[in-house]
Amino acid sequence: MWLYVASPGDISRSRILSALARRLLCHAIGVVLLVPAVASARVEITSISQNAGAVGLYEKFELTCTLSQDYDNPFDPDVVDVTVAFVEPDGSTVTIPAFFYQEYDYIDGRYVNGRNICWKARFAPSETGKHKVTHIVVVDADGPATIDARAAFMCMQSGEKGIIRTDQRDHYYLRHANRSPYLPVGHNVCWLPDGPADWQHYFTAMGAAGENWTRIWMTHFYEGQLLEWSSRSSRGYWQGVGRLSLEMGWKLDRIIELAEQNGIAIQLVLQHHGQFSSTTNPNWDQNPYNIANADADGGFLEGPEDFFTDEEAIRLTKYKYRYIVARWGYSSAILAWELWNEVQYTDGWRSNRQSVVAWHDEMAKHIASVDPFDHLITTSSDRSGFDAIWSLENIDVIQVHHYGSETVAFVRDMATRLAGYGKPIILGEFGVGRTGSVDVPESDYDELDEPYRTQILEGLALHNGMWSAFHVKSGAHLWWWDHYIEELGLYDQFSALARYAEGEDPAAHRLSKADLDTTGLPKWVLVSPGLTDFWAISTQTEFAVQSDGTVPGTEGLSSWLHGSSKDSYRSDPVFHIDLVDGDVLRIHVQEVSGWGNNSLRVIVDRYEAFSSSYANGSSGFVIEIPLPAGRHTVRIQNTGQDWFNIAGYEFINTNEGCLEFIGLSGADLAYIWVHDVDSRYGRTASGAFSDISVGLRGLDDGDYVVEFHETRGPGGIIQTSNVSTEAGNLLLALPDFARDIAVKVKPLCLPVGFDDLAVFCRQWLQEGAALGADLNNSNNVDFEDYGMFADHWLGCRPPTWPDHAAGFAPR
Repeated sequence: MWLYVASPGDISRSRILSALARRLLCHAIGVVLLVPAVASARVEITSISQNAGAVGLYEKFELTCTLSQDYDNPFDPDVVDVTVAFVEPDGSTVTIPAFFYQEYDYIDGRYVNGRNICWKARFAPSETGKHKVTHIVVVDADGPATIDARAAFMCMQSGEKGIIRTDQRDHYYLRHANRSPYLPVGHNVCWLPDGPADWQHYFTAMGAAGENWTRIWMTHFYEGQLLEWSSRSSRGYWQGVGRLSLEMGWKLDRIIELAEQNGIAIQLVLQHHGQFSSTTNPNWDQNPYNIANADADGGFLEGPEDFFTDEEAIRLTKYKYRYIVARWGYSSAILAWELWNEVQYTDGWRSNRQSVVAWHDEMAKHIASVDPFDHLITTSSDRSGFDAIWSLENIDVIQVHHYGSETVAFVRDMATRLAGYGKPIILGEFGVGRTGSVDVPESDYDELDEPYRTQILEGLALHNGMWSAFHVKSGAHLWWWDHYIEELGLYDQFSALARYAEGEDPAAHRLSKADLDTTGLPKWVLVSPGLTDFWAISTQTEFAVQSDGTVPGTEGLSSWLHGSSKDSYRSDPVFHIDLVDGDVLRIHVQEVSGWGNNSLRVIVDRYEAFSSSYANGSSGFVIEIPLPAGRHTVRIQNTGQDWFNIAGYEFINTNEGCLEFIGLSGADLAYIWVHDVDSRYGRTASGAFSDISVGLRGLDDGDYVVEFHETRGPGGIIQTSNVSTEAGNLLLALPDFARDIAVKVKPLCLPVGFDDLAVFCRQWLQEGAALGADLNNSNNVDFEDYGMFADHWLGCRPPTWPDHAAGFAPR
């Protein structure tokens, strides 16, 4: 057969000819009379080795081999595809993609001395016993070659927890493969300017503080950890389109190993918006896919939006993702593959959202098909309008970002707004963001007035975001790692929450929003509109404020208060609310349009309570309107021409301090965070609260222990008390506190003994209703019930029972 054979230089000059050659190889159709193909012997393995004869459960087994042939592009599975077949102790077969590899040294800020070119396959066993590597398959231009590997290893028990996945008991939570819960606590460390020592410093500090989450971007800037970028970069690690950087792969190996050692799980961001944007943090001019870079990098896309639809770009991206999965999919330190950071800032999202959604669907399916370890897949956004992406089957985690002073309100409303998808929700980035004349208070804190400066220095927004998120089945993770958390040494902010979460397994308790009776306490209401997309049309504009201060339906309210120039987009809200003496309405305005005559009016029942005009382009101010006591209807109206961007509508009593209660409860467990609403960025905390009691409803009758936890410093229990329910109601009398306090309600621990174990064993593996050992009410007694029984034993076993020291470590 005659076909075109490309030299290395031809690859960067003509994607058309290379694509034609691939089709000829793969489909064997047609003949192009150019030059004769060079005959070659079938590929063989010239050496093979393994990292160990025994590895721990969920730890890395690595097979290394060399091949008898070299390939022009060993990263392209259409050129050469290497897979390794493993047989597990139960007889099942797992096929692992292999990857091309080279070692380096890190000397004087450079990755140098490339050597030991080879192929590797990495595998993390999920069951103990003997594993066999039966064969290796190499598919190249000569077709498939199956090679007997004859390798094996023993998997032993270990202290590792395994891959993190959705907890099937409660789909808003996550847990490890060994069934232990994963409750994310941490912050972003998306890039660093220096090498492995820098990452080691950060991860060691994070692990010591109890952090277990971070987020890393695959970037080309700073030192970089991106696999594919322009050959013109000064770093010299990249070779253009389709040629992956072995230096950056070696660097990421070190980063992920450090994360493993410090118990940190990574959301690995595979693409960031600037790479394919011409307007927001634009890097398109440098992007190797840009046709302007055809000569140097093999670029072929006319515009950044074409990345989402061009067949060749999609093919190249898929094989890059396959490489990423092959190299790091084994690791429990990978929490999730994050397809994009804030894809709404790409040109593709602006020009054709449907194509971006379709791209996400195709890529998520592809990664799921090549990842034998079944890692979570996510993407991220800092605004609404992502419903079509959140609904995709293979998008496992919903991730949103938020910058603004009302962090707690955003977290609370985020959980309500996104709950309908039935997926874990993570606040992947947050920060105070723009406030007044200071764009980034976390960076420019020396320029701030009080109380802003002190609140930034003490990490108030960081604190409030983390604690509120835990109590809505989520996790919140600050963005500013280098010049803020690291510079100010704020790692101790994470310790108290990590200590509070330690040993907890909330997914086992079917938790929902805590039913709290706050009768007699001042009511506080903050409505944060859920629709942030400029062109979103409100699906609801009239709201009834509930007795506990919640406002159902605000996820359908737009933050853009449009005027007469966009009449069909109007979203003037109406609130029905009971008010007391001292209540005021505060309208938090982020920005006013730079055009038109812009004015607001507030109508209370039928009477105008307020009306005013505002300068074009004004921003960052609060309108405060006193309100009369009683049951009223409050209407906010844009009476001008263009728009107001509203951060929130707040009803608050100014006569005394108000508290916010955010909590979860089930039949026998509750977590509650009690928060001074004025202990927020830009406000002055109310001081000490005394003699505060709140009712908790819906518990099973019985005896409980109530723990009151410190939320700052090292954290820990301040006080405990034993209480009993009456008709499912529990009265919580809070100790004196300032700013906030956390509360746990747990069953009074009744020891289990051998008689309990005997009763459990008699029902082991039975099915049917009303089985006493069916602890999770699944109508069968299985390993989940045994796990719950064992967890209780670990916490409540009699002193005569065996413990870890006696060699009875739990499995």
